[in-house]
Amino acid sequence: MLIPHEFAPNFEPSNVTECSTIRRNIPIPMRDGIRLATDLYFPAERGCYPVLLERTPYGKHQSVMVSIGAPGFLASKGYVVAVQDARGRFASEGLWYPFRDEAWGTHKDGFDTIEWLGKQEWSDGQVGTFGGSFAGFNQYLHAGAPSQHLRSMFARQAACSLRDEWVYRGGAFELGFMLMWAARNSLEALRNRISQIERICSQGQLDFLRYRPVVNNPLLSDPFDWIKDYLQLQDDESYWKQFDVAQFHETFTVPTYHLASWFDIFLGGSLRNFIGMRNAAGSEEARRRHRLTIGPWMHGPRTDSELDGQKVGEVDFGPEARWDYKSEMLRWFDCTLKQKPGGTENQTAVRYFVMGLNRWRTADEWPPSSVLYKEFYFDGRRSGSAASLNDGSLSWTPGEESATPVRFVHDPNQPVEAAGGNTLYSLTAQQPGESLGWKELNAEAGSRDQRKIEDRCLTFTSEPFNADLEVTGPVVARLFISSTAADTDFVVRLTDVFPDGRSMLVCDGIQRARYRQSNYRPSLLDPGKVYELVVDLWATSYLFRSGHRLRAVVNSSSFPRFDVNPGTGESSVTATNMVIAENTVYVDRERRSHLLLPLNASH
Repeated sequence: MLIPHEFAPNFEPSNVTECSTIRRNIPIPMRDGIRLATDLYFPAERGCYPVLLERTPYGKHQSVMVSIGAPGFLASKGYVVAVQDARGRFASEGLWYPFRDEAWGTHKDGFDTIEWLGKQEWSDGQVGTFGGSFAGFNQYLHAGAPSQHLRSMFARQAACSLRDEWVYRGGAFELGFMLMWAARNSLEALRNRISQIERICSQGQLDFLRYRPVVNNPLLSDPFDWIKDYLQLQDDESYWKQFDVAQFHETFTVPTYHLASWFDIFLGGSLRNFIGMRNAAGSEEARRRHRLTIGPWMHGPRTDSELDGQKVGEVDFGPEARWDYKSEMLRWFDCTLKQKPGGTENQTAVRYFVMGLNRWRTADEWPPSSVLYKEFYFDGRRSGSAASLNDGSLSWTPGEESATPVRFVHDPNQPVEAAGGNTLYSLTAQQPGESLGWKELNAEAGSRDQRKIEDRCLTFTSEPFNADLEVTGPVVARLFISSTAADTDFVVRLTDVFPDGRSMLVCDGIQRARYRQSNYRPSLLDPGKVYELVVDLWATSYLFRSGHRLRAVVNSSSFPRFDVNPGTGESSVTATNMVIAENTVYVDRERRSHLLLPLNASH
């Protein structure tokens, strides 16, 4: 078979400090004959070294790790570094279908790549993986079929379940993110398809005969099939199970560093993977193999910069928030692959940043054992602090038996806009092939003032605190609700109300009512009937200063971050009609709508 010019291996002197050579476009064969293009970065001295791998859909020449200089840095410290184009991306062959061919499916591209790397003459047989987002989730997917050569992972900001922390959240479709990520990556796949056809026509036309029957040729497939599957198979449990890491938490024993961020779109997945893998470990030794760091950042690797490391939305968390990502990776791999002392082996398992206090803390587990959970009840009495639909209060004691429920109208044709949070999208116009920068990707994320939307929402606000209050751990809102519609959403935002009136977002969540009991067996509402509904706000660590207030902001949309619920009980993908819903939140003593807050009593 002819080797396309993209796969013609070449050597070049490195332009990266202390790294002697880079071998580009090495074709690593997969079990079905597809070849994945890989760049290899070598240390200055010849020898056998541990290998570190990033697998990316964004171009190995411009990957996230390449953009921060990680391959050259790690190669200069005694590692061979491999950066690979995922199947169907850039110089790699095959059909692009995100994550399907990563780990334990018919094709196991990650497994096959690690096996190949572990057997090379310049490898000492140990392979570590690194990277974040896509390159973080495809690391976690190794849990279903780990290679014998996989000895360590460093996963940044990644999901546990593709369905629940990537495509959907609380049953609502991650519209803004999927428009940006899915549509643009499919356009790139189309451009890659054209390049593959041109390459075959110019150098190896007989390659067309590799696929029998012709209909199986990936060059004739629909590159948008995966998006259609994501939208049309929301309730298909067997489909999503192939992308759910949780089922392998108990059996996965590879040492793993989990890096998470308070305002990252994959925060929930990072925490689920750390908690699940660590708690399911069969021995104390296996538990010791996991580390978790949670910073105050949005999405991205530049945690050491002023722009991305300490400024998050409209809040500056100070210089202490900045964190040296590359050096921590080096310490982790030196400890787990080279058994060097003085690394991470004696560190506490968890390190997290307390926003508001703007300091780092450590703990032996997540959430910290010092956390005590307390209900903060919604109260119908006016707080006098918010220009909202109701200006309600929060109280440490339940409401009155006869407290009047609070109502608001949700019009799907006039949704309330998104205002920050754990999101990742940009609707900025781009030229074909142009890459988004981190600033653009995080344009709508982070802590932002909610006053611009509160006049269209319910609010429940505490009295000013007479002492500091630290909330550290998982946060949920337990609501008692009813609706005139067969289905609706409830969005809950937790904010810090400053003495000057700013209402700054701390954490938030959404729950689609028909998925209140099950992710895969939706159940519609009987109009007017009261239901209990839990909204998961994931987690935070935040110090509410004395004189500040805590507020819960409640409504039924956050657009275009999430799709708008049409109210008919149908998916927004197929619904042609929309209904206006009158939604009710109950605040009486029997139906105690409340926040469940993790209060850190030890500080």
